[in-house]
Amino acid sequence: MKLRIWPVLLALAALWLSLAGVVQAADPFARATLATNGTIYAGQEVEVDVDVFAPNYFLSPPQFPLFDLPGTIVTMPDDRGLNLNETIDGVDFSGIRKTYVIIPQAAGDYTLPPVDIPFGYAAVPGKTTQGRVKMPTLRLTVTAVPGGPDGKAGVTAAKVTITQSFDRDLTSLHAGDALVRTVTVQTDGLAAMMIPEPSFEAPEGVQVYVHDPVLSDNRSDRGVFLGGARKDTATYVFAKAGNYTIPAISLQWFDPASGKTEMAEAPVAKVSVAEAPVSASALAPPSPPPEKAPFEWQWWVAAGLAVAALALLIHFAAVMAGRLQAWFDEMQMRKAQSEPTAFRRVDEGCRSGDAQRFEAAIDAWSRKTGNVPLTQWLDRFADPETKAAFASHRRSLYRGRQDAAKKPDLLPLRAGLSRARSRWLDQFGDDDTVPPNELPDLNPALGTEMFRGS
Repeated sequence: MKLRIWPVLLALAALWLSLAGVVQAADPFARATLATNGTIYAGQEVEVDVDVFAPNYFLSPPQFPLFDLPGTIVTMPDDRGLNLNETIDGVDFSGIRKTYVIIPQAAGDYTLPPVDIPFGYAAVPGKTTQGRVKMPTLRLTVTAVPGGPDGKAGVTAAKVTITQSFDRDLTSLHAGDALVRTVTVQTDGLAAMMIPEPSFEAPEGVQVYVHDPVLSDNRSDRGVFLGGARKDTATYVFAKAGNYTIPAISLQWFDPASGKTEMAEAPVAKVSVAEAPVSASALAPPSPPPEKAPFEWQWWVAAGLAVAALALLIHFAAVMAGRLQAWFDEMQMRKAQSEPTAFRRVDEGCRSGDAQRFEAAIDAWSRKTGNVPLTQWLDRFADPETKAAFASHRRSLYRGRQDAAKKPDLLPLRAGLSRARSRWLDQFGDDDTVPPNELPDLNPALGTEMFRGS
């Protein structure tokens, strides 16, 4: 009989070891992917996708940092993340992707630094587990631009165009007039801040004054970066008559797709300046000065007193109006930033059925009142039905695409959250100290921006 028990015990041990291996393997992880294909040249924008995965679902999103990579410029143009779902060895993982844009300034090898990415996830459903992964190692090999000094290029882009315009006809100027020249550089695949400053040169006898540039980045309707634009303005002042040639403005750029160096140019401008016209009145003899009228000082004193009294009255009215406006603004701000207003947004989010709107409202309320993490507040003041409904809502935020069209039912949370809030107010009240925040804010600006926007 004992011999028959041994196979059963061995099978149970093997099953336990396999389950333990699955649990141990279900740990958060990250990966980095080079989204830019082909050869990478100096000055070219390189996109790197960084994905963070956690088992089950996230309870607080990963905080992707902007890191320092010597010899490059690192940006994150799009603050929005892309939600991912994967199944690995039978374990369901939720993921979030952010895209970094790296611009290497010279040829060489670059490696992503091992920075930390913190987040919170549901290792056990309903409980928050603090997770942290390292930025995956990814090596970028950057090639020197053909013909560029030390592998550096002035501009590396898919396309560069230069246009110019003038504020008047180039043949209608007279001595002493000013001519405004506007030069616009537009690029595909290159940020506006990377466009070099054009050189405005003036011919002899002409003064040129350069104004501050205007930079802008172009994006699609979905926020995808397309390119940049730089607009520069200069004013040329012609003191003497004559014919002048304003030099061209050129920009050499390298196209990584074709591997060729191109040239964009704003052409030279020919300007004709005539003599300043002579006024006919300047040829006539000067007219005698008019007789001065007697100075009526009494009238001027009375007018001055009246103006001073009116100015004092206007100043007093402006001061009182300013104080009333400041008092009214302070009352409105207090009301907008109050706890009842924050909880009313939570109730509106439940009635709307919009899971994202409700999540933003309940997160702002919990930060406003210091009830962070919110799960601890629910464990203390909410009933089991409310906690179960809230856990179901959190799971719905990270469900797969097949369930994305289902609209969550948030109405069961209304009454439950109101009862939990009543218990919380009965215990702490308006005069009691709000419990301190037990965890650092994941996004300190979120709450403030929400209340200001309301």
